[in-house]
Amino acid sequence: MPHRPMPGLIPGPLSGSALPARSAFPARFVRRVRVPAAVAVASVLLLGTAAPGQLPRTGGSVAGTEPVGRMPLGPADVPTQTRPADLLAPGVTYRKYWQGEASDAWSVWVRHPQTGTETFGSWADADRLAKDVDAAGFTARVDVFTVPESIDTDSRVVGYGVRVGRFAADRREDAVQARQALADAGFGRSRIFFTAEDGGASRGPWQVRVITVAPSARVTLKAVHGKDVQGSETVRQLAAESGALVAVNGSEFDIDSPNNGDFGGFEGVPQGLYLQNNVLLGTPNNGRTALLLEGLQGRAAVDEISSETRITAPDGAVRVVDGIHRPAGHVLGCGGVGNDYRASNRARTLQPWRNTTCHDPDEIVVFRPEWGTTTPTPVRRGDSWTDPATGWQAQWYADRAEFLAHTVDVVMDGNWVVKQLRTPAGGPIPPGGRVLQGIGEGAAWLRAHSEIGKAFKPGSTVRGRDGRSVTTPALSAVAGGTPALVRGGEVWLNPAANGMAQASCVPADLAPGQKCRANNTLLQRHARTLAGVTAAGELLLVTIDGRDPALSVGATLPEAAAVMKWLGARDAVGLGSGGDTTLIAGNTLYNRPVDDWGGPLRERRVSNAVVVVEKP
Repeated sequence: MPHRPMPGLIPGPLSGSALPARSAFPARFVRRVRVPAAVAVASVLLLGTAAPGQLPRTGGSVAGTEPVGRMPLGPADVPTQTRPADLLAPGVTYRKYWQGEASDAWSVWVRHPQTGTETFGSWADADRLAKDVDAAGFTARVDVFTVPESIDTDSRVVGYGVRVGRFAADRREDAVQARQALADAGFGRSRIFFTAEDGGASRGPWQVRVITVAPSARVTLKAVHGKDVQGSETVRQLAAESGALVAVNGSEFDIDSPNNGDFGGFEGVPQGLYLQNNVLLGTPNNGRTALLLEGLQGRAAVDEISSETRITAPDGAVRVVDGIHRPAGHVLGCGGVGNDYRASNRARTLQPWRNTTCHDPDEIVVFRPEWGTTTPTPVRRGDSWTDPATGWQAQWYADRAEFLAHTVDVVMDGNWVVKQLRTPAGGPIPPGGRVLQGIGEGAAWLRAHSEIGKAFKPGSTVRGRDGRSVTTPALSAVAGGTPALVRGGEVWLNPAANGMAQASCVPADLAPGQKCRANNTLLQRHARTLAGVTAAGELLLVTIDGRDPALSVGATLPEAAAVMKWLGARDAVGLGSGGDTTLIAGNTLYNRPVDDWGGPLRERRVSNAVVVVEKP
């Protein structure tokens, strides 16, 4: 990782195996965290415990697209190692690649003692904190985070971090001692981190596992969830319940975590698109990249997906539905319809914004039995306010009781015939039935146009970036958790189109040649689950382990894209990442999922999985 000092600052040594005395900490220097330039670059049926190891080889020839040369991770002198491929079933193979050695270090990321800020927007602010740390008897450095350019975002400095110490990968306890010393000096919010997390140049190590499914393989490719859409299960459980030969984690989801400050209350709710057997079970964050299985574009495809669901009332009135199988008013990932606004700043938007919550007080949401046995009780998501630009009012009413009085469940049978109007909303879903849940103006519309004994008529369309339908009777699909990574066989990332740019950017408003301001999404190094399609039509399901200094540090998105290109992908996208990343084959856990850097192996519960199931 190149280290470029600011004027007047002297670079210091970059490693240490023990906790040095304060006077021995290196003088403050600037570390430019930069990704290496080589890798920068129609109608849907709405009605409707083993340790990581190896499978025994089953014999027969092992086919698949073979990569050429070394894996494009780390410097050129780091060789790639591999092992003989395993044939899991005719046309389904498993390969493993690994390379590199620990070169990064444990360090302490100093947070501002009053505000808790750890990434500063200006050098001056970071330098002030660094001087305070120096004055307390430590030696701080200021690291600079620079993201590479992509198809729709620019390259720029996105922040500055104040750090103390660099301790070898096997000396985490020294960083623990340094953090305690900082806490004793008044910097109690500081945290320990491993410098590979920054996404700068590294020697690894890396472990990459690849499942290749030939287009001729006698298998079914699909997305599956557990008992119900609102719940979560481990990938191992999902594989067992679906009889899968192979399973990896699927879409990102509304995880119940201290890091998710706007948790909607149901951990299984997928972030964006979820389709199973041509039934739309989760609406897309419109325009985001997704993985399609058994669709019109082939057995597997990667595309930017949008959808629209409409209901026609018994009296002929038509309304667009806001969502399917999620809490009303709570739009995880944004990119919806209607009166959505970002919860963080009350900016009205219909753009997708990854891991961001939008709210809408005037929604209609569809629930089927796949959700569970009961519809959720709607939650008042904030106070009423007025948009100064348009005069539109977000009406959340005076309190919870008044809000609930303006909610309704339209309870129907499996043919969408209205059986009951229920206020307040929240209650049983009839076996095989449907429920339209309304809040605010959505509830008022349902009350005005529902008639007991008469039927609504639903209809949905799911379209690719060319505007054409992508559906087939067997279609399954999950939303990507990353931008597109490879397109046409080349590294190609579109983070702004996937809601991974500065919040002020509106891609549709950009002039030709303009790009959005980047955020740090492309820099962060995490475990990755990736999916791609080769020119020969093979499906690639790939995991790159991460957060383990001794075995695998993970990959940035540009690094992941370079790996998928090397593996032969014509098109590729990432799925869930970090602690989600899990590969199960034959009920054996193949990779090493962990939640935190240096943490224990743990199989996380997830929303859904992509599975490969052998045909009888």
